[in-house]
Amino acid sequence: MKFFDAHNHLQDYRPEKKLAKAMLAAEAAGVEGLICCGTSPSDWDDVLAVAAKYKNVTPGLGLHPWFLKEGAPGWLEKLEGLLRSVPSCVGEIGLDGGQNATGQARQESAFLAQLRLAKTLGRPACLHCVKAWGRMLEIIKSEQPGPFMFHSYGGPAEMVPAFTEFGGYFSFGGAIMDPKREKLRRALLSVPADRLLFETEAPDADAPGWRGGPAGIAAIVGAASAILGKPAEEIAALSLANGNKFLGDMITRTA
Repeated sequence: MKFFDAHNHLQDYRPEKKLAKAMLAAEAAGVEGLICCGTSPSDWDDVLAVAAKYKNVTPGLGLHPWFLKEGAPGWLEKLEGLLRSVPSCVGEIGLDGGQNATGQARQESAFLAQLRLAKTLGRPACLHCVKAWGRMLEIIKSEQPGPFMFHSYGGPAEMVPAFTEFGGYFSFGGAIMDPKREKLRRALLSVPADRLLFETEAPDADAPGWRGGPAGIAAIVGAASAILGKPAEEIAALSLANGNKFLGDMITRTA
């Protein structure tokens, strides 16, 4: 089987030899494509270095709502310059209703600027959303940015059709392994087959006690297979095709 890891932060592996080990394991597991997302200007160069070294990695660059304080004057111009110089997704960007310290207005300003940049450059966007689903849908409807993906989707199943209508993809991580996450599993079951993706969040993960690295995408696909009632081979092939479609002309890998 071949796999696609739709969201990770490979730049956070320290020291570098840990990343090399993780990528060897991913190769052995059949991971063919990965999206590595940055979260602030402090890690954008690291993300690009990872993507330059590993040709099956597509970079994503953005200012995450958790790290708005790291957006010094000129950050948006720097981001645009990097995006124009290297084929990259825009992200991880978004809204987080649990991060009140940054302020809703400031979050929305940074998010809108980056979402509009993605639309202008024709780049897919990798989105973070927590406790802000209604406002997120309003913005997506208004801006219609083009292809976008919710990483670690945590919204209600009932909102999936509306986001799908405007170009949404939905990625699920290790949390689907938790049998107590019934809402999350309902959301997984509601996603159209051609918009379904999976992720590891490596080196971290959103399932307590589970750290699989990018090779762990195989276990996540296996869990999804059981929930969806379809062969793992079918789910793996489907998500790989969806990942390629989401990236479109941005695909940089040679395989």
